[in-house]
Amino acid sequence: MIKKPPQAVTQTKGSPHVLRFIGERALHAVVVVVLATIGAFFLMEAVPGDSAASAVGPGATAEQYQAAREELGLDDPVTTRFAEWVGSMASADLGNSLIPPNQPVTEMIGNALPVTIQLAFLSIILSLAIAVPVAVWSAYRRGGVFDQVASVVAFAFISVPSFVAGLLLIYLLVFNHSFAQQLILGAAVVIGRVVALSPLGRRGGRGAPGVTWGRSLIAGLAVGGVIAVIALFLPEFPRQGYAPLAEGPGENLRSIMLPALTLALMEVAIFTRVLRTDMISTLQQDFVLSSRAKGMPTGHVLVKEALRPSTVSIITLAGISLGRLIGGTVVVERLFNLPGMGSMIVDAVQNDNLPVVLGGVIVIAVFYVVVNMTVDVTYALIDPRIRRG
Repeated sequence: MIKKPPQAVTQTKGSPHVLRFIGERALHAVVVVVLATIGAFFLMEAVPGDSAASAVGPGATAEQYQAAREELGLDDPVTTRFAEWVGSMASADLGNSLIPPNQPVTEMIGNALPVTIQLAFLSIILSLAIAVPVAVWSAYRRGGVFDQVASVVAFAFISVPSFVAGLLLIYLLVFNHSFAQQLILGAAVVIGRVVALSPLGRRGGRGAPGVTWGRSLIAGLAVGGVIAVIALFLPEFPRQGYAPLAEGPGENLRSIMLPALTLALMEVAIFTRVLRTDMISTLQQDFVLSSRAKGMPTGHVLVKEALRPSTVSIITLAGISLGRLIGGTVVVERLFNLPGMGSMIVDAVQNDNLPVVLGGVIVIAVFYVVVNMTVDVTYALIDPRIRRG
């Protein structure tokens, strides 16, 4: 009698678990969106203000004001207005802005959402691109010069509020461009020396000392050289404003890079600390120690063996940060005068523009739950114990 290979049996049994897990997360997402919809509507009802007064303006007559109240249904019971609003939302009609030129809310969101999404995604990409290599090497050379310097810098970034970081970046990269280049060149020298002083050989020093320090010197020169090239070719960034992709990818990146870097600084610090802690734990596992004992290269041990099981926490954290940034970039958008979702919703709240506030909150809630559901599914694919729990 021929038995099925264990791998085939595992794959057959795994599919229902995955589908059930995705179904449960999708149901949770729908519940969260419904609760967010109800909460947003009744919370805005409780906020002091008069939408009719905002719609007609300060110079309107009593008759115009009363006509606006009737048109907006403000004299109807709140349950009636909620039912009408849900019905309109179900047909993808979020209404029109109460402020002239009375644009459709969907059109306003269509203009603002891409700006915020690009800002959030770019900040997460920058954060991961910096945090992953720094955290991996800090964990491998735990307690060394590089690890200590990286820890100090990370704690410094965490301590700086986003608006302060934005003002500093504007001062350096916009108004003192040449000085910023000199600072980055100095950082290239310092970072290159730190890397060169951190031996690249395996812990325990099996290789010849000359080879080990030779590799360290090459790595230090490479890292310092890359940072120096960035300093020499550092573009000039605009103080504020946003250039859409239609004006060219270069102009678009120049206009969005400083706001994205402002948001990325704190995320870099958090991602680095989390991934470093997980990597330190993973490097002490038996399968990693076995790979080292077999003489595997350091790069293979760190990237192939230790990095993947250590990324579960940072993937979850990156997803949560992405969802949070979609609705939490208002300070940076205001600082750099970006026409994103945060600025749109704040302006709408200040002007009692109820349709815009509700439409923006619902879109952010939907995006947030979709991102978190995607993170949960990715989490389960990486670690099968999650979907079988």
